[in-house]
Amino acid sequence: MSQDPYDDLDPARSRRRRSIITFAIVLLMLFFAAGYALSYIRADGAQTGRTGSSTTQSSPSTCGISPKQVEVNVYNATDRDGLAGRVATQLTARGFAVKTVANDPKKVKIDGAGVLRYGSGGRNEAKLVGLHTGKLEMLPGPRKRTTVDVVLGPTFTKLVPEADVQPC
Repeated sequence: MSQDPYDDLDPARSRRRRSIITFAIVLLMLFFAAGYALSYIRADGAQTGRTGSSTTQSSPSTCGISPKQVEVNVYNATDRDGLAGRVATQLTARGFAVKTVANDPKKVKIDGAGVLRYGSGGRNEAKLVGLHTGKLEMLPGPRKRTTVDVVLGPTFTKLVPEADVQPC
């Protein structure tokens, strides 16, 4: 009887196979752990650089931006049904490009009227949206795009009347 080369009953072969699989899994876990750590290092560096540069610059103006140029996501962080939809409709009527209307995907508990989340390139856009939404907390984040997230909180009532918005 000839020996089968793929015989799993050979103990040496089984040990070797288990060792290779274990080694591969450990290497894979180390690779993902290093990538995860690197993402935190990059995010921390981006926040440090942004904070340092924003203190030396003057306050940006919203005069050169029109609502048509601003992409907005409207998120509801309350238990009030349809709040984000109503606000999105009103922002669209004012010329903003509303991209997403949904419950807050980050599911962060919001106190107060709400939050404007924006990336490093979207500060002017966020300020323009803030003129329409009223006093919402401005939260810069690590993203690069200029899209502004309007996250509506429990005390949000309505947009600033359009006649009261003074962009410059």
